[in-house]
Amino acid sequence: MCGRPLLPVLNFVSSSQHREQDWRDALARLGLHALVCFDSVAPPLDGERRLYDSLALLLEKARPQLQRLIDDHQVQRQRRRSSGARLIAELLLDCAACRRSVATQQVLEQGAIRELHLSIRQREQRCVEALLRLYGFRQDDAKAGDLPLLDGRWGDDLFNPETLKQLGVKVGGGMAAGAATGVGVDLLVGGITLGAAAALGALIGGSAQTLRGYGARLKGKLKGQRELSVDDAVLRLLALRQQLLLQALEARGHAAVEAINLAAPQDASWREGKLPDALHRARAHPEWSSLNPGAQLQHSEREMQLNTLAATLLSNE
Repeated sequence: MCGRPLLPVLNFVSSSQHREQDWRDALARLGLHALVCFDSVAPPLDGERRLYDSLALLLEKARPQLQRLIDDHQVQRQRRRSSGARLIAELLLDCAACRRSVATQQVLEQGAIRELHLSIRQREQRCVEALLRLYGFRQDDAKAGDLPLLDGRWGDDLFNPETLKQLGVKVGGGMAAGAATGVGVDLLVGGITLGAAAALGALIGGSAQTLRGYGARLKGKLKGQRELSVDDAVLRLLALRQQLLLQALEARGHAAVEAINLAAPQDASWREGKLPDALHRARAHPEWSSLNPGAQLQHSEREMQLNTLAATLLSNE
């Protein structure tokens, strides 16, 4: 009689109670020495390939079909990574270009700051939900603490300086002081934060041609309005958190029932380095943000900067 080839698969080997060696000893007593480990809760990135390669050794005739399956899964994984990076790039570009004009009255400013905070939080939440859908997870697949999300947003307040410090993001003086935490008062472009006296001096020193070039935005400043935008430190935090979530989803199997544990970020470039040029360019283009009225999301330069930023995110993984 011709026996059927058997390939035992050891599951849940990432658990502290996996008893892998006990299983190996028991299978060896049955003459089964060839086996493969594949954790369906936290599969390694090359776990499926190793599993199918091991099967191909036992089922030589099925090798072409198994290789096609391996190749197809690899293509799907690359597409998910690219789509995930683009979702994060969309979030960052939206937030970098987002701005609110408000009269220089304390009550109005505080209201505008709260509205800006809410808009950014909601935009980040939409990115989180899109990443979950991309990897086949639903919001009700995990409890609020699993992602970790709380009350429809991240548990650690996005605009809390302490949250930034925990991820290693350097906090500037403009972030640490005042109620407008996480919000910069842009004079012209590029996230420059200036006091009222410096702003007035810069406006007086500018030529008439320069003043006309900034159009309605600068007219608002001359009428005593300020433009609020998202601070660079918040953009860094958004990038770090979303990349950590993307990496966690890549390494998470659909058999997982425990909370996702996000490791401390290792990418120093987002914590301390120069922000990508695409985000600096977005500062000067409020029409690039879906959070602003009159957004022009199909603009060719916006698309080019979006692709460049997504490629930068992929290269940092």
